[in-house]
Amino acid sequence: MSKFQSRYQRTLLATSITAIVMSGSAGLAIAQEGIEEVVVTGIRKAQEDSVSLKRDASQIVDGISAEDIGKLPDVTISDSLQRIPGVSIRRSAGEGSSIIVRGLPQVGSQLNGEAFLSAGSITTVQPSYGDLPSQLFKGADVYKTSNASLVGAGITGTVNLKTRRPFEFDEGFTGSGSVEVQSGEETSETDPVASALVNWQNEKVGFMLTGSYANTNLANYYNGFNTGNPTGDASWVNGVNAWGGTNPVNHISPQGFAAWNQVTERERSGLNGSFQADLGEGFQFTADYFYTQQDEYNRKVGMSATNKWQGLEWFNDVQGRNVGNIADGSEWMTVDQWDLNPKRLKSFSQNDSFLSESTNINLQLDYDNGGQLTGSVRYAQGEATKQRRHGYNEGDLTDGTSTGIDPFYPTEHCGSATPVGDLGGCYVAPNPLGYTDNPQLTLDTRGAHPTWGGFDNTINGGLGAGATIRDYMSNLDSYNIGAFSSENNADSEGEFQAFRMDGSYAIEDGGFITSVDVGLRASTRAVEETRFHIFSPFYAGKTNVNGDVNAEGCGVQWKATDVVLANDAGCTAGEMVNGEFVGYTALPPTALNAYNNVSFVTDFGPVNGIPGVWAVNPSDYDDPEAFHKRVFGSVQRMNIPGTSYNVDLDETSFYVQGNFETGIMSGNLGVRVVQTDLTVKQNEMGATAIPYGNTNPDVGDKVTKRSYTDVLPSLNLAFDVMEDVKIRAAYTENMTPLDLAAWGDGRSIQTSLDSSTGKFEVNAVADGGNPGLDPWRSQNYDLSAEWYAGDASMVAASIFLIEVDSFISSGSEAEDFTLTNGSIRTIQVSKPVQGDGGEIKGLELGGKLAFSDFTDGFFSGFGLDANYTYAPSEQDAKDAEGDNLPFPQNSETQYNLVGWYEAHGFQARIAYNFRSDRLDSTQGGFGVYQKEVGFVDVSASYDINDNFTVYVNGSNITGEYEDYYFQWEDQYAYQNYYEPRYTLGVRATF
Repeated sequence: MSKFQSRYQRTLLATSITAIVMSGSAGLAIAQEGIEEVVVTGIRKAQEDSVSLKRDASQIVDGISAEDIGKLPDVTISDSLQRIPGVSIRRSAGEGSSIIVRGLPQVGSQLNGEAFLSAGSITTVQPSYGDLPSQLFKGADVYKTSNASLVGAGITGTVNLKTRRPFEFDEGFTGSGSVEVQSGEETSETDPVASALVNWQNEKVGFMLTGSYANTNLANYYNGFNTGNPTGDASWVNGVNAWGGTNPVNHISPQGFAAWNQVTERERSGLNGSFQADLGEGFQFTADYFYTQQDEYNRKVGMSATNKWQGLEWFNDVQGRNVGNIADGSEWMTVDQWDLNPKRLKSFSQNDSFLSESTNINLQLDYDNGGQLTGSVRYAQGEATKQRRHGYNEGDLTDGTSTGIDPFYPTEHCGSATPVGDLGGCYVAPNPLGYTDNPQLTLDTRGAHPTWGGFDNTINGGLGAGATIRDYMSNLDSYNIGAFSSENNADSEGEFQAFRMDGSYAIEDGGFITSVDVGLRASTRAVEETRFHIFSPFYAGKTNVNGDVNAEGCGVQWKATDVVLANDAGCTAGEMVNGEFVGYTALPPTALNAYNNVSFVTDFGPVNGIPGVWAVNPSDYDDPEAFHKRVFGSVQRMNIPGTSYNVDLDETSFYVQGNFETGIMSGNLGVRVVQTDLTVKQNEMGATAIPYGNTNPDVGDKVTKRSYTDVLPSLNLAFDVMEDVKIRAAYTENMTPLDLAAWGDGRSIQTSLDSSTGKFEVNAVADGGNPGLDPWRSQNYDLSAEWYAGDASMVAASIFLIEVDSFISSGSEAEDFTLTNGSIRTIQVSKPVQGDGGEIKGLELGGKLAFSDFTDGFFSGFGLDANYTYAPSEQDAKDAEGDNLPFPQNSETQYNLVGWYEAHGFQARIAYNFRSDRLDSTQGGFGVYQKEVGFVDVSASYDINDNFTVYVNGSNITGEYEDYYFQWEDQYAYQNYYEPRYTLGVRATF
């Protein structure tokens, strides 16, 4: 990146001159963590460390600390962070991944005090910790308020992940390692997890290396509205049925319902190396290397009942509730019992894989000779890649009658069918042993888990009179492949570099100002996102609509029994039938097990009533590109220009901060100035779609360049009103960049087969990004009171107000699109829009109690950690009833209860985390909410001797699940269920 290098050369020169003027020597400093000796004393010591961190900090901060080398309190970093007041998490396959602080995910993330790049957050600035092994970290701090020196502060908080370094250990050799097995109640796999650390230092130089490996299989289930995952016949929309008389009553109408089981395999490894050298004269050099790699496969199999985009009136309500008129004056009804009349009942298999890798390097020279001047020079570099691959197939049970499919094939696929074309082509039923009529099914969503019914109803079809829907579902020969696809694949690449110089000068005359901090920093971040579908050619050497031979064939994205190669505007293949050209159907008749391993699947999690389906093993699509090449001969990556982009984000910042103390008051006052240069390259799409696919051609680039400057003042005050009582107050102004996709992502167009034209037509359009959007900006007010009752005991209360001046909201705008027959279809195009005027305010209460601070004897081994957060939020955007929406992902109420015991080498801990309803997304102006939920985790360990410990853990031991509803709590949407998981391990330290 020559532009970056040139810029850094200029920055290096300027900052070096500044350093020479200030100190006459190299290096200025960020506030550093003190050198600490690693003392392994378990839960109480970890709680004592978090109390000390909060007490000694100049800001409002909370933290977590490892209870042992390689052992954070929970399975993942995110799971541990959710124990902190105001912090909640999003789960992925049951494990904690991204975090939300005080109601927003716009959280800054650091590694040892500087920004870094992980594969889980290439295009985002928010932390996503799913690919980071927790064994590599000694703890994490969550800053609720910022100061001028804090790098990359988020809107509501900043997380600093901390790794170990050589000089933290005792002189000589230190070694530690653990081996464990994990298992889930549903998967019943024996999953290995291992980690090890070696360290050597002699007070002059030190070397440390720690590594980890895990291969886990996590069961998670889904049932409910078919929401676009898996692909095919997916979405929900606002339908209208004439229920209750002649006046129409609106209801939420999904395109289909689905239930699936999914096993997520995560093979995760990590390596952290660190070298430190005492150079003498107050100089210390540190070099850190941090590497992570994860291969994740989300393998799911399921059943789906859909209407195949052919109208919304495919069910009747058995029972519902009239919610009355809403903002637009129309009448709406919820539905909780359904009589279904789907055109299509199918199995499906899907595999979404994510292959990710990241490397971060930190080079740091610190200066502290015990004098007034301290400082640091630091260079950080990160690289990350992530590959997303998608493989999918449908196992259709229909013979094509109900869906109107009448495939036409060339003579080699005709078999005994009667030729009707001039070249011997014929019509062949795609599935002779499939059903003919629409299945009549029921769905009841009133209980804790949905219940299906109707599978013993008889249905006409190839199995003859008296056969039931259950009979068709249990007969392998009644299935055919309805479609193969590999779409919305992505290659993501990111680079990050930062150079900074920080210095502090202590004033020793006893005045009001105790020290002054200054710093310069320049950073650049570049992201390239390329998304593509997999096409394969069909019918090479066949004639087209003009009677000419097409030597290469027609490229097709959806290898499906409803894709006909008769698009007059593009590639065609077919022959004349009764004087008219008829296109061949893309996918020949294909048995479910023709190219795949199959099994009969009956496990759909807690949903009731589904007898089972035959389905393809989703592991067959671990490499979907190789699969399509094997089956169809060749593949072509067809880029999706609308969702492929490049973003460069360059920041140059300067800060100055004064630290002061007088009487009982101390604090800091500073300002950080950030100059941002943004370059966004988007691809423009042609108006005509590429035939037989869901993308348009790339017709050029659109480059947007912007610059903006933010002046961010901060004030932190602390009052030692009593020896163990502190009052804190803070005012800060924060800015954090958007997810880079919010600037770079372009237009995506969804198409489906339209019965009026017989071709794939646009049915949904979304603009994913907008380079004209402003970053997130806020003004934050904080007030807290803290009482430190003992080394590991405290009580704290905080109130906060966050006024969000600019943020991203969801909007839509009507646009006209021309169909292939020349008619116009008006579609509401969803897009991100600039939001303003949002507000989050709340209260945090927290307490930590170690009985040993107050008593001896039996009860001295017990301890508690409890906190409560109340944080209502509101933005200007309104839902369909005219009410202000809360910020997405914000729960108004959250609390944690942790009880622990530690004595005589035994440790035990039980933790409960609860959060109330939160807005997950909006669809058509309606809110999709996740209901309140609580999770219980337990752990216990026993020290066999000074060197060996055995331990057990249990996560989500009560088998809690996530329920979602659409606008009204009695309008069921969908449900995620995560399995309880258990761990047995042994740890050794020398």
